[in-house]
Amino acid sequence: MRWRIATTVLVFVLLTALLPAGAVATGEGNDDFEPVYLSLGTSLAAGSQADEDGFTTFSSQSSYTDQLYQRIKGRFGAKMTHAKLGCPGETTDTMTGGVNFFGDPSQCVDLYATGTQLGDALAAVQTEDVVLITIDMGANDILQAQLECGVDLNCFSAEIATIAGKVVQIVRTLRAGGYEGPILAMNYYNPQVAAAIGFFSGIPGQQTPDPVLAQLSDQLLIGFNGALAQVYGLFDVEVVDIYGRFNSGDFGDDQPPNGIPDNVDVVCDLTSMCPDDPTVRPNIHLNTKGYRVVAKAFLASLSG
Repeated sequence: MRWRIATTVLVFVLLTALLPAGAVATGEGNDDFEPVYLSLGTSLAAGSQADEDGFTTFSSQSSYTDQLYQRIKGRFGAKMTHAKLGCPGETTDTMTGGVNFFGDPSQCVDLYATGTQLGDALAAVQTEDVVLITIDMGANDILQAQLECGVDLNCFSAEIATIAGKVVQIVRTLRAGGYEGPILAMNYYNPQVAAAIGFFSGIPGQQTPDPVLAQLSDQLLIGFNGALAQVYGLFDVEVVDIYGRFNSGDFGDDQPPNGIPDNVDVVCDLTSMCPDDPTVRPNIHLNTKGYRVVAKAFLASLSG
């Protein structure tokens, strides 16, 4: 079943494509209309980055959500605001009030008026003029699955199905809450391809390369991204192909030919997985340039 796009939202999307940057779009002359961009998700939506030692910061204004907001707010009207709800470490369980693999609740439980990210999101779509939702969800669930499953591929397959089912419930809640407008969701790049040249998240210094792990992680991610695509398709959610934008599956060596797989070149350029300082921990999060690439990918999907 395809969800209808509300008339006002459709007008806004068309204006986004047609009006030059800075043009003001109002709610069809309604001075009370105050468009809201609602961003949901994990540390990527929050803008977490690596500090100078490779540890993860809580959030930043460099997130893809902040950069996307800066690119669209002039086209949606001067009153447009950004409700930024993404939380570092968020899983499909903590987003809805549960606990993660370690038994911990959301890190942002005290920041949400309702106590959960999904609760605040639902309140927003029911009480505010939300015209766009973006979401990234599931990456932390996959990291938990690695701890639980190790190299057991059957276990991974079962976990992917479980995670997908929980993403269904999250998106269904937003749609059932009355939101009929556009939702854009990202699939995932693969920082673990850096194992091909000996970089592993949280382990300082360049270690013995593990190209087998890099290849295996890619196969698992393809399966996970495929499951996400099926889920999002059920609710007319457009998938922004970050996996493709990062050339994640390209293990060749011609862009440039430097003895490093092309997908690793991209990860080293756009994340903090390949620090020059051997005392710094590799970090899976995007750097400012990486967040910009993701923001532009979302913008292209929105404008298209």
